[in-house]
Amino acid sequence: MTPVGHHPLVSELLRSVGASDGEGPSLETWRDLLTRMSQMYYETDQDRDELESSIESSSREMQRLYQELKQKAEAERAEQDAILRATLEWANEGILVVDNRHGVIAVNRRFIEMGRISEEVVATHDRRQMIAAALTKVKTAGAIVTRIDKLYETDATIRDEVELVDGSLMDWFSTPVRTPDGTKVGRVAFVRDVTAERHAQQQLQRARDAAEAASQAKSQFLANMSHELRTPLTAVIGLSDLLLMERDPLVPRQREYLEGIASSGRHLLALVNDVLDLAKIEAGKTELRLESVPIHDAIEEGLTTISPLATTRGVILEPATIVAVPNVRADRVRLRQILYNLISNAVKFTDRGGRVQVRARRDDDRVSIAVMDTGVGIATRDLSRLYRSFEQLTLPSGDRPGGTGLGLALTKRLVEMHGGTIDVESELGVGTTFTVRIPVA
Repeated sequence: MTPVGHHPLVSELLRSVGASDGEGPSLETWRDLLTRMSQMYYETDQDRDELESSIESSSREMQRLYQELKQKAEAERAEQDAILRATLEWANEGILVVDNRHGVIAVNRRFIEMGRISEEVVATHDRRQMIAAALTKVKTAGAIVTRIDKLYETDATIRDEVELVDGSLMDWFSTPVRTPDGTKVGRVAFVRDVTAERHAQQQLQRARDAAEAASQAKSQFLANMSHELRTPLTAVIGLSDLLLMERDPLVPRQREYLEGIASSGRHLLALVNDVLDLAKIEAGKTELRLESVPIHDAIEEGLTTISPLATTRGVILEPATIVAVPNVRADRVRLRQILYNLISNAVKFTDRGGRVQVRARRDDDRVSIAVMDTGVGIATRDLSRLYRSFEQLTLPSGDRPGGTGLGLALTKRLVEMHGGTIDVESELGVGTTFTVRIPVA
């Protein structure tokens, strides 16, 4: 028997059954060899069958997973489409979304209703046809068509207002739609009916103009009336004072009547002056002559002027406390008027034996002037009424103090014209403090 060739696989099989490469195998060896080769082919077939079965099983599993993912994606997309559709349909604005080829991607019912677009035109999904149908209800539609066609070729964002043939007004807003990387994929347009809103604005403007005209007429009337009243009132007061100064004897009743005439005339003149000042301020006709004013002098002038009233009411005016404050930038006459109003108000609301004091100190870039009294105080509920015109608070006794009811209203406006502020702190039965802050010179 001839020796077997040296094929690596054959040599390995021979060695596995105990044969050597140099001599031919025996019959028994061949039987073992053939048995092993048969077993090897059998095992190879088994491995191949198992592999094919595994591949087939994996293929089926992959197909199942693919179908599941596809169904899930379709369900999520359907859900997103439903949410998007619900959002579009619930919007108050008409919405139109188109792609770069002028195809309609989405349009809501509101847009169709506002544009009076037929279902046949909507079914075309063509932007040009839908816009053309909507513009048949718009004034100057020809110019708008050209403008829209040019707009869709650009990246511009535009907002405009168009009027329909029935008089309705539509606010139109259009802007490009872009992907996260900035690629333009279409354009979205929003249309909103602003007819009621514009009419409301027009009515509000007419009401505002009427109110301003009425305010100007009122201020003008008050100014003219006050001016016309001052001349006869001055004459009444002057003649009354002259009669009281005459050496000719007057019976007690005559003197009483003349004093009443003079007192009532002064009260009425004060009211007219306050009304005139307030009217001029509200009309914007009051100009301040700002200068550097020593605060000490202004306070002392105010205290000196009020001293007779305080003596009559039995109220003690304590010396002012002024701690090295700089001059203020103010109108000298108006500053004196501010202090007079605050100090006289404190005296009027302080019972006999009470005290009124004025303190001044620097407060950053302002001078703080506090007018303090030990009077009846002000209830918290009444604080909001303090600066109203012709408002007078009632004393705990039920009486009303003398005055015009314009002092604090006028004072607040004068303080604010100086660029200052006014605050109040009060407690019933304890007293009140008004604090004015005026910029330093």
